[in-house]
Amino acid sequence: MIHFKYRLGKSPGWAEATITHERAELTVPASYLCDALRDFVDALQSVFVTNSAQCNWEEEPGAVKWEFRRSGPRLTVKANWDDGREGFAADDDLLHFSSEVDRELDGLLTEWGADRYLERWHYPFPQEAHNRLKQAIKLECEHREATK
Repeated sequence: MIHFKYRLGKSPGWAEATITHERAELTVPASYLCDALRDFVDALQSVFVTNSAQCNWEEEPGAVKWEFRRSGPRLTVKANWDDGREGFAADDDLLHFSSEVDRELDGLLTEWGADRYLERWHYPFPQEAHNRLKQAIKLECEHREATK
């Protein structure tokens, strides 16, 4: 199972994600140069209807490319630095991983609220992307239940 944590940084305009799987762990910073969380959630949500998606998190300097590939109910998650440093790659159940991300989004909104999130991150909380992810999770659960 892959675990995903996302935290706003101590300084405005910075955040970081920590992704773990068994003994592998990677912490990826993101800067305000892009709306990292919204891009991540949009990419993840899109693999509910397509086989692959990606997004980039801009840093100062550099970037990380996130890749999502779906095969049936399984999801491969990759995060690769553009400078060749060792990245992260692992497989998980699509519903498990997307539920991890959904919980992090719920937690961020509870902890920060929409106004404080905007003030700290410089982009609005990705509510529409979060709603689409929740809907995709719900539909996938219903689909799996119907095909049992």
